[in-house]
Order: sequence, then C-alpha cells, then structure tokens
Amino acid sequence: MTDATDSAPGAPNEAVPTPEAAAAPTAGPFTEGERVARGIALALLIIPVGVVAWTILWNIGFIASIVSWGVAVGALWLYRVGSKARVTRGAFWGIVAIVVVTVALCLLAGIFSELAGAVDIPLVEALTRPEFWRLFAENIFDNPEMWQAYLPQVGLALLFAALGCFMTFRRLSQESRR
Repeated sequence: MTDATDSAPGAPNEAVPTPEAAAAPTAGPFTEGERVARGIALALLIIPVGVVAWTILWNIGFIASIVSWGVAVGALWLYRVGSKARVTRGAFWGIVAIVVVTVALCLLAGIFSELAGAVDIPLVEALTRPEFWRLFAENIFDNPEMWQAYLPQVGLALLFAALGCFMTFRRLSQESRR
C-alpha cells in the first residue's frame, strides 16, 4: 500500500531533484580550500590567452574591452571547471586578481610589441634577446616621455577593461555572498 503523500497531486517527490539542486555543482570529496585552489590554478591558464589576444588587437590599433571581459568570463569558466563548485568569497577575489594581473601584463605586452616594432626586431627574436629586455626595462622604468605618450592609451585601456568586467564582477560578487 502506498502512503497518501506519494499519490497526492502536487506533493514533492523525493526521487525528482528540484531545479536548484540540479543546477548546484557537486562539492565532491575535496574541502572548500582545495576546491578553490584547484579552480584558481586552472583559471590561471587564461592569462597567456588574454595577453596574446590583447597584443594582437593592440597591434591592429584597437583598445577592446572585449578582451578583459573575455578574460573575466574565461577565468570564471575555468575556475568552475577546476573547482566543480560555486564561487566563494575567496575565489571571487582570486578571479579579480587574475583579471587585474592579466590586464597589467596585457598593457606591458602591448608596449613590448610596439617597442620591438620600433627597433625593427621580430617579436620572437625580441623575446629571446637579453639586450632587448634591458631596453624594455629601461623604457618602462626610466622613460617618463614614453609614459606621457602612452598615458591616453593606457587610461582608455584601463577604463574599457573596467567597463568590460563590471557586470561579470557584479554577478560574481552577488554569487559569492550566498
């Protein structure tokens, strides 16, 4: 004989998961710290992808917020693949740090590629020549005229990067508070 709750229309069925339970990632056998570390470690893979994409667009002449947005979305996706869990508060700040570091490296990579073009050295050769790295370091740290010339580009790039990531970070912040 069946229980009255099993046959009652609209009664919850224990065998059928709720939409919330089906959408929630499974925690697995790892602790929260281990999941966050695995997710952040995998999310770090977005850094070289973002730097290459930004440098290509920078050399074409675009300052695109799409790259920083892509880095934020890519880091989030890789985090979730690695952690198999929702974004915690610590993971949120880890993803923000990955995006900020990537944007900073992107700006430096753009300047690096332009300097290589200015001294007429192929990019691959510039990457392997210590003399070029010294020239790059001198320009980065000891050339205020260069920074004055780059200030409008860098300012726009940072503004567009912030605009590109704002909504993604806002959603992540809300998710990490739950």
